[in-house]
Amino acid sequence: MVQEGCIKVGAVSFLNTKPLIQPILDNQVFNIDLTLDVPSKIADDFRIGTLDVALIPIIEYFRCSDYLILPEISISSRGAVKSIRIFSRKPISECQTIALDTSSRTSRVLTQIVLAEKYNVYPSFVDCPPTVNLESVETDAVLLIGDSALRNIGSTEFEVDLGAVWHDLFELPFVYACWVTRYNTDLGDLPQLLKKAKHIGIDQVQSIASIESRKLGLSRSLCEDYLRNYIYYDLGPQEIEGMTLFYDLAIKHNHVPAGNQIRFTLMK
Repeated sequence: MVQEGCIKVGAVSFLNTKPLIQPILDNQVFNIDLTLDVPSKIADDFRIGTLDVALIPIIEYFRCSDYLILPEISISSRGAVKSIRIFSRKPISECQTIALDTSSRTSRVLTQIVLAEKYNVYPSFVDCPPTVNLESVETDAVLLIGDSALRNIGSTEFEVDLGAVWHDLFELPFVYACWVTRYNTDLGDLPQLLKKAKHIGIDQVQSIASIESRKLGLSRSLCEDYLRNYIYYDLGPQEIEGMTLFYDLAIKHNHVPAGNQIRFTLMK
């Protein structure tokens, strides 16, 4: 149920976002005008002002100094993540070319940081669509994210879970996305509504997994295990520390400008 003049919100329709957005789609949380698209498109729509609030890749936050994060909500991992993976025909340390899924910019940057920091590898990169057939790709490896990555687990001889590598390297969570807005946006009670949606969605993971598994062609047990044990939705001190480290490394590897900070909206 959307009322005229309500805030325009954008998000991604991946399995891992469903606990945050399904209660909105099911009208358990009202008065949110929700648009769904791939992460890069949502980020672009937010940047040009089509959206007032968006669930965007965290790298996009660090590229703009006038964004604010809505507190207490993220999409993050505390180890293996399953859905952000490099699929490879050879050991990662031997890869010279890697195709990067165009749908998420955070994962693309994370890939390059992990390859440099852990493997001391600096391959050439090319773009590929998220629907790419792994057998048809000519590069040594492919980065896939989200539902496409989940569908392809076990498809190649060598696979790297980027959430697991990040945690092994730094012993911190990795934050993939947050709700963000701009300075001077009147959010009204939207932050509270999004928190309410998060709590409802987490409580309904079993039913969400059951519904989404049929849509995605994945087993219900895999979907439920993924949502319960691999994806986390809080944004606490450890997640913020992980975000800060990612920003520092993104600066080091020339992916974002220096001088930004992690800033939050005020909760009413």
